[in-house]
Amino acid sequence: MKYITQGSESLDRYQLLISLTRISSEDVKAALKDYLVTGLADTTAAAINGVQLSNFTRALNTLNTVASTIEQIKELDWARLKSVK
Repeated sequence: MKYITQGSESLDRYQLLISLTRISSEDVKAALKDYLVTGLADTTAAAINGVQLSNFTRALNTLNTVASTIEQIKELDWARLKSVK
C-alpha cells in the first residue's frame, strides 16, 4: 500500500520522514522532495536532480516503508485510546 504519493506531502512531513531513514544523498533527497512535495513526475524529479530512476525508486520505497510504520503506530495508539474511554 502507498502511504506517500506525488505532491501530497508537506515539507515538514517530508523532512521528518527523511530524518527517519539512512538516505544520505543530497541529490536523491532533492528528487524525493521534488516528487513528494512539489509534485513533479518521478522521472522528471529524478532527471533534473541527476539521479538514476532505480535509485530514486529504491529511496521512495524506503520512505513509504517508514510512513507505513508510522501509520501502524498511529493505529495502535488510536485503538488503545479508544479502549480507555
